[in-house]
Amino acid sequence: MMRAAVACLLLLGCRMDGKTMDVKKLVGGLRSDEIRCATFRPPGSQFATLERRVMVTAPDGAKRLAESGDPAVLDQLVPLLADPARAWAAEVILAAMTRNEEKMVDVYMRSPDEWWKVLGPTARDRWQKWLDERRGRLTWDPAEKWFRLAPAGPG
Repeated sequence: MMRAAVACLLLLGCRMDGKTMDVKKLVGGLRSDEIRCATFRPPGSQFATLERRVMVTAPDGAKRLAESGDPAVLDQLVPLLADPARAWAAEVILAAMTRNEEKMVDVYMRSPDEWWKVLGPTARDRWQKWLDERRGRLTWDPAEKWFRLAPAGPG
């Protein structure tokens, strides 16, 4: 049963309760001025400020996207990184889903306008490159709610 639910998440963009999620609609409604997140120390970490995880807390649609396990969400968020009104929301969700650039989110979460000035203009290219280099190797961990990187195959 659990395996079927995970397959549903990965292949169809479904929620665990079986209701389909309209990814395009949720992505289309993202706005940087509405996204809310928190960072936390993962269990077992010895460091208070290093290795902090990003968790999307609001709005509900953004939280659902971040916890969806749908790899299509990653590709749909990348274009938003070119739009100053939506880039921070995309950055936060991408970081939460992949654990990439979490430190950037932690540093700039109280001043996303500064993030845009310093890192925003290059965010789309950075994320596109990151995803392209890992495409096909990202696997969703439903317990931890993030895309892990599977080991590279031989050759």
